[in-house]
Amino acid sequence: MIIILTQCFPSRVGGIETLMYDIASNLSIKHEVKVLADQHDASKDLKFDKNNNNFSILRFSGLKFLRKRKKFNELKKICSSNKIHAIITDSWKSLELPINFLKEKNIPIISLVHGNEIIIKNVNHHNRIKKVLASANVLVVNSSYTKILLSKISENFQHIEVIYPGVKSTQDIMEQCIDLNNGYPTLLTLARLEKRKGHLLILKSIFNLKKIYPNIQYIIAGEGDELENIKYEVKNYKLESNVKLVGTINENQKKYIFSKTDIMIMPTLDETHANSIEGFGIVYIEAAQYGIPSIASNVGGTPEAVLHNKTGLIINNFNELDDSIKKLIENKQYTTELGQNAKIRADNELNWEIQIEKYNKLISDFQ
Repeated sequence: MIIILTQCFPSRVGGIETLMYDIASNLSIKHEVKVLADQHDASKDLKFDKNNNNFSILRFSGLKFLRKRKKFNELKKICSSNKIHAIITDSWKSLELPINFLKEKNIPIISLVHGNEIIIKNVNHHNRIKKVLASANVLVVNSSYTKILLSKISENFQHIEVIYPGVKSTQDIMEQCIDLNNGYPTLLTLARLEKRKGHLLILKSIFNLKKIYPNIQYIIAGEGDELENIKYEVKNYKLESNVKLVGTINENQKKYIFSKTDIMIMPTLDETHANSIEGFGIVYIEAAQYGIPSIASNVGGTPEAVLHNKTGLIINNFNELDDSIKKLIENKQYTTELGQNAKIRADNELNWEIQIEKYNKLISDFQ
């Protein structure tokens, strides 16, 4: 049995949530998998869990202090009556409480590292992260950039593997239409609405470019703390007819939106001072599956998700944003080539059939 300990899991929406589900689902092809997850929304979680037939999910609710302990108690019960081949945790935070128990039981541990959660806040925070991660058998990082972040915590971690997040086939997903504005070109940002995703910078570019391309459209998908700021800037720039906020979307709606998108755009900001960084950026790869090139910034692990001049454009300065968008609009052959390269990479290098074998090998090496 493989046990996955995670605070981040669907029905909650997010990159780590999607990653943890995909790992569980793909591992369940060869292994019995049990997920111990935090409860996000009781009714949405129940609906999600009922539709899942590949592995078992146990949810834990309540205050964080109690939730962690309920999950730990359940973990001990499972370990006492089952042969556990490996424990996989979404981050060091899920590993901190049970670490001593797992080491005593000699159960192999794989802990994922994404980026944000290892930005150091203070000395105590640094020591906690270092102690917990040093106890894991393998640390799986989502990019070489995140590996560098990890080396700043300690250079003595024994086994670090870079495994990029994978993408699953969308062939069997049925499109679900939603109301979108007509126009060309259509740009999309699919992400939580938070400052580091760069929405406000994009809106400024849309305002500038509207003078040249009056029918330019910008779709913003997601929810988050920046919603009111985004709405304010849309009104301030008088972009109501050019910007569509669609909120949280499901996989069927996502497929429809991608079918209408010409450019995926998410020039992330360096918000390490606010404990926020893009460790990789799976949404760039999701767009790539549809032959959509991306525009990203040279921040965090995004240059590993978007390969400059091959699968999209990487800007080094936000003053380059307008010209980068114009370059892709004006040179359709070049844009098509970038999109085709992006799709080939997503299909042949970053699909889950390939990526999950890297996890399977780590698990088999423990035996």
